[in-house]
Amino acid sequence: MKRREEEEEKYKTVTEGDQGIFQLLHEGKEVVITLTVHKDEVDQNLKQLSKELTNKQTKEEAKFTPSSNINVNLPHLSLPTFDEYPRQWRQFWSSFNAAVHTQAIPEIQKLNYLYSCLKGKALQAISGYDIAPENYEVITRLLNEKYGDHSIVTTLLYNELQSIKRNERE
Repeated sequence: MKRREEEEEKYKTVTEGDQGIFQLLHEGKEVVITLTVHKDEVDQNLKQLSKELTNKQTKEEAKFTPSSNINVNLPHLSLPTFDEYPRQWRQFWSSFNAAVHTQAIPEIQKLNYLYSCLKGKALQAISGYDIAPENYEVITRLLNEKYGDHSIVTTLLYNELQSIKRNERE
């Protein structure tokens, strides 16, 4: 009998009181319920914020979306060509930049357009590069360094000016 009383006493100690298993289970259930309520509130807040963000983005896009009622028929522009004269580079690059370089098209397509615009020594300068998308940036940098250098243009203009002065003296 004594053994049974000891076991009942141990059972009471484990199950009853502030630190008893039943109390801990009850507190655990309350915590789970509280967390579930907070989770639901957070989910609702996230949904609301997502809707607000979507609405804000739609409004922002509407500000920048041109009206579909406006139709402007601009003439087709042909791409400029460039051969080897650094004085013409700035004009060429400005036009090419606006028509092709800044457009949201694949780099391989931009490179094909660039190849079609180059002639003579400018085309020879890049002939060693494969027509591949990873070469577009390399080729444009090379061309800008070779033909877009302001000191080269300045020297050419100075030489032309000197040539004109010599011709006037003769």
